[in-house]
Amino acid sequence: MLPPTYNQGMISQLQKTYPDFYILYDQDVLEITELPSFKLEYPVLPSYECYGFLSDLKKDFSVPEIPADHVMAYVFTSGSTGEPIPHAKTWGSLTRNVQAQLCRIREDVNFLNQKFTVLATVPPQHMYGLESSVLVALLGGQAFGAAHPFFPQDICNELECLPRPRVLVSTPLHLRTWMESGMDLPAVDLIISATAPLSLQLAESIEAKFQIPVQEIYGCTETGQIATRLPTVNPVWQTYGEVEIMQADSGGDGCGGAVAKGDYIFSPTELNDVLEVIDKNHFKLLGRKVDQVNIAGKRSSLGYLNYQLNTIQGVKDGVFFIPDMVDTPKEKLGETRLAAFVVASSISKADILKALRSRIDAAFMPRPLFIVDELPRNSTGKLPHQVLAELAQKLQSQQIATEPQKQ
Repeated sequence: MLPPTYNQGMISQLQKTYPDFYILYDQDVLEITELPSFKLEYPVLPSYECYGFLSDLKKDFSVPEIPADHVMAYVFTSGSTGEPIPHAKTWGSLTRNVQAQLCRIREDVNFLNQKFTVLATVPPQHMYGLESSVLVALLGGQAFGAAHPFFPQDICNELECLPRPRVLVSTPLHLRTWMESGMDLPAVDLIISATAPLSLQLAESIEAKFQIPVQEIYGCTETGQIATRLPTVNPVWQTYGEVEIMQADSGGDGCGGAVAKGDYIFSPTELNDVLEVIDKNHFKLLGRKVDQVNIAGKRSSLGYLNYQLNTIQGVKDGVFFIPDMVDTPKEKLGETRLAAFVVASSISKADILKALRSRIDAAFMPRPLFIVDELPRNSTGKLPHQVLAELAQKLQSQQIATEPQKQ
């Protein structure tokens, strides 16, 4: 079971849904003492001790033959658009998926047939982290660092311990913070990004700094990764192997829903994004379906609005949010208003709103706009919808409580 988080609530929910659930661990974890668990007693050794340890073994390790149709994991969606949903992954589908990724890495980067080392800032229970660190190493004969650092200093420290060529598997959030840290950044030979759109500006700054390619991955929990692009070279995505993309419907402009099929994808799967399909192996990504906003007959996307918000000088992080409409009277359902959360320095709330007015239509101005110390991003940089809803409710309540009472 590979849940999006390891908090107590998520673990308890897994236990209720899966009666045979137990926790496999190799270090003491106080939070799981009351749950079924199994501790690995096999020694975990520092890398410099491994070779001596292996040479002392009297017999070779036996590598098991795993049936291709064996379900090896249930991977959960992040919950950014609702409740996390499990998806079964077989050993065969994951193997073919990662083999396709390794082929694409070799196409995009010339490591002169050298083995490379991977460091991931995303945890291995995330689909992207599982594929691009653990399985790339296991199935491709590479090595990877067991840590998944979050802060810039930790990323630098971990990279410096790894031999080259080295690959950093990360997210736009981690990469932006890392690049803006002002630290002396260690050399890397390839950077792979996923989980959110990577801005062209950030990709260009990375390539200028390190003189290396930046590869962006497209995929989802339902299908696994299915395409890549080099954003500074071409905005068009190219699918892996025999994976194909078909247009499912049109929004009147030739763009709309799309379906992925073929190769390691068991059955045609509808994607949660709006794509412009160029041909069966190439497409452009226009945004997420749930990002589409229609207010007063005007259309935009949360992705576009977030981009405009985060380009304002002094905004360190920000996100637009559609408040839940559950308690909204029927006669006012058409009056959707957006909210926004902003982490800012050296800029006031009034100046942020002024800058936004010059960038977006008035219909999409956030009402309200909350200034916060940080956004409640998870370990992959995503913002689960429920967490944002709870934050909005909390801040709204605090705002009402501090308003002067009318006489």
